[in-house]
Amino acid sequence: MNEVFKEKGYCLVKSAISPELRDFVTQYALFDEMQAETYGDNQVPNAHFKYADAAMETMLLHLQDTVEKNTGLSLYPTYSYYRVYRNGDDLKMHRDRPSCEISCTLCFNYSYNDKKLQWPIFMNGQDIVLNPGDLVIYKGCDLDHWREKLEYDEDVWQVQGFFHYVNANGPYTDYKFDGRPSLGVDNKKQKNSQNIKNYIEYTGD
Repeated sequence: MNEVFKEKGYCLVKSAISPELRDFVTQYALFDEMQAETYGDNQVPNAHFKYADAAMETMLLHLQDTVEKNTGLSLYPTYSYYRVYRNGDDLKMHRDRPSCEISCTLCFNYSYNDKKLQWPIFMNGQDIVLNPGDLVIYKGCDLDHWREKLEYDEDVWQVQGFFHYVNANGPYTDYKFDGRPSLGVDNKKQKNSQNIKNYIEYTGD
């Protein structure tokens, strides 16, 4: 177990994914944003986002082994989410719902190259700077976390992924798959259960 996670409730994992995978997903998200019909959720009203995106659900499984090694816990995946932040966006201080008992956020990439600019996520008041490919794992239900306003230029962007799990031996096991019949589906859109198929359930080493 990562001793920092045990002590503080969060830990930073540098270069959690390869540069090739990082850049592939970044480009995917930016192209997906171009095709979006709606923008904004309750937390960031103007940002493109997606729940249970197929690429992010795959990343949810891909990261599970890393998250388990750094927390010392056996986990069930719950859901994935991603957001494209742009100039003027912020993230209000909050704690997460039970499906986010063990959470992580991954910086896929950003467009600013100014070394003076850092746009950290705050965990219980501690600022954490994520470079492209970096991941912070945290206790989503227990820690206040937020981002201050991104202020750079009109074309600035940052692609951020969110991957959520629950302790397989903890109090929130009913939230496995976030109440869905399977990973890879969005209950708001998936009306036909016959479309649910088998998949590679675990991709850890």
